[in-house]
Amino acid sequence: MEADEIRRRIKQVISSIANIPPDEIGDAASYRSDLGLDSLSALEVVIGVEFEFKFKVPEYEAAEVETVDETVRLVERYLPVATG
Repeated sequence: MEADEIRRRIKQVISSIANIPPDEIGDAASYRSDLGLDSLSALEVVIGVEFEFKFKVPEYEAAEVETVDETVRLVERYLPVATG
């Protein structure tokens, strides 16, 4: 799966949680400072991404994800394992 497709789907997940249009979510946006999400909402994003891409992120990694780009890299790292 291409990075652009991953990014688009992640932004859809964020949009549904944060009520922000996907086209207003920057690629380097921070969940807290740029999008105004609290830690619970940021965790909801990770859970939504897990559901969207059908894989599980270790808790210690989920807690460290703070930006859209970091989420894309996380999916790229785990998606081949989940689909392979």
